[in-house]
Amino acid sequence: MRTLRASLVVVLSLAGILLALPAPAALAADAGGPEDALHQVRPGDELHLLAGYYYGDARQWERIWQVNRDQVSNPNRIRRGMILRIPDATPPAEPYADFVARTRRAQPIAAPPPKGEAATDPAAALPPPGQQPPAAGAPEPAGAAGAPSPPPAKRP
Repeated sequence: MRTLRASLVVVLSLAGILLALPAPAALAADAGGPEDALHQVRPGDELHLLAGYYYGDARQWERIWQVNRDQVSNPNRIRRGMILRIPDATPPAEPYADFVARTRRAQPIAAPPPKGEAATDPAAALPPPGQQPPAAGAPEPAGAAGAPSPPPAKRP
C-alpha cells in the first residue's frame, strides 16, 4: 500500500509540474518575437544600415544610438569591432553580408565631377544599340555636324 501511495504522489507531482509549464505554442510565439540582439561593427557599417537590416527602416537608427550612447558619442562615427546592442530586433532571414551587398549595389555613390567641369551622362556618349561608334578621325555622317534635327511629328 505504501508503494502505491508513493507512486501516486510522484505521478500527481509530475502532473502538477507539467501543468505549471507554459504550453509549447506559447514558447513558439515568444521565440520569434523581438528581442535585443548584439552586432559587431564591421568596416563600412553605419547606424542607418544596421537599422535597415534589423528593423527594415533605416530611419530607426536613433533607437540603436540611444541604447549605445555609452559607447557611441557621435552617431556618425562607429568603430570596427564595437559590440552594439540592437533593442527589440526581429531576427532577419537574410544574412547580413547579403543585405549589405544588395543595399550597396542598389545605391551606387558617384564621385562629383572635378571643379570647373559639368557633369555629363556617360550613357549619352554611347551610340544606339546595334550601331558601332565612329572610328577616331573618321568624318561625321552628313547632317550630324551642327545641323538641327527636325522636330518630332505631332500626334493628332
